[in-house]
Amino acid sequence: MQLLFSSFSGVVCEKIVGALAAIASNHLFANIYGAQLFGELQFALSLAYVVGSVALIFGSPTIAPILGKHRRLRHIVFYRTFRLRLTLTVAVMILFMAAVAIAMPSSSATALTLIAALVLIVEPLALGSLMAYAETKPWVITRAKAYASGVRVLWLLGAAHASVGAVVASFAWPLEACVAAVAPFSRYRSLAFRTPKSLLGDAVVTRTLVLRGLKIWPAIAASVVVLRMDRLLLGVMMSKADLGIYAAAASLVEQWNSVGTTLALALAPTMVYAARNERQLVARASRLALYLAAVGAVAWTGSIFVGERAFLLIYGPAFEAGVPVMIYGTACAIATFADAGLSTWLVAARRYRLVMIKQAMTVAAIAAAPVLMPRSLMMYAPATGTAVSLVMFWAITFGFALHRTERA
Repeated sequence: MQLLFSSFSGVVCEKIVGALAAIASNHLFANIYGAQLFGELQFALSLAYVVGSVALIFGSPTIAPILGKHRRLRHIVFYRTFRLRLTLTVAVMILFMAAVAIAMPSSSATALTLIAALVLIVEPLALGSLMAYAETKPWVITRAKAYASGVRVLWLLGAAHASVGAVVASFAWPLEACVAAVAPFSRYRSLAFRTPKSLLGDAVVTRTLVLRGLKIWPAIAASVVVLRMDRLLLGVMMSKADLGIYAAAASLVEQWNSVGTTLALALAPTMVYAARNERQLVARASRLALYLAAVGAVAWTGSIFVGERAFLLIYGPAFEAGVPVMIYGTACAIATFADAGLSTWLVAARRYRLVMIKQAMTVAAIAAAPVLMPRSLMMYAPATGTAVSLVMFWAITFGFALHRTERA
């Protein structure tokens, strides 16, 4: 119970600090540079994250289940994963930046995209956060993200005071990512740079990481596409100014959705992964999903009453069209919260095929929604597609499970 409370309180504080920093950053950038450049920045960050998903073969879903509690095994896994992540991430980042420089004409959008690509370099250092979660030390991550959030806000304040352009101001995002990753990584840097006393089993660990990574990577990449596809898709279907208004609403909803994902990651080791069989896994994951859905419902209720006032306070009247989009997205986030809890079962039980099916359904729904919905409702399409696909997936999954149980 003490570990559960520590994990929960650490995540809550981390998200509060992150949300406040995101609000301050969006307020500064959007009000100083306007909806057009804010839309270009969001498009650039989304493109960088989607391309960077190629380097997520060795992401947390691949590593966490095999990290283990034995000190030597952790050392080998951390040591080998760091090198695999570093090699792949640097290669992807260099190729992406070269392609952008060659293919895109010289403009503010090109410069913003190149700067956004720098965010990718922190992926190898993010192993420190994964280790902190594995050791149930969420406060390590909370402190690091608090410092990082402060750096981003201070950079934007300095950019506003110096009256520099949006390109210089956009460096706030890579700086934040670096600070957030470096602090937790520094606690475990010896595991990355010091060769283990014995490399016995290193080949097995490497092979396991590669095989597991290749199996689950499509689902990991799809999850990144799900988060960023809306901005990329709408960015080619509407003006960058309209995209900026949508992104203003979506960024707040995205911050809130990350609370559900992080809560699931922090609470799963004590609430779900301790299960002895799959029946217990399903029961515990369902209970976690119920708790998370309740949290999402409370937030949606609050957004109905205070959402408009808060949104206009952050972005100003020029972004007023994003208010209903934000409230509607918060309602759809209830399904996302429940999915974060239920997905811990799929990861723990290694149901990678189901994970990929779910992500494929979500990507297809997000891609189809803007085409099927009226143009006047295009800003509501991504949230609608996501929620509908998740509800359908879990209804079908549990329906088949119930049918098999009745036949047995």
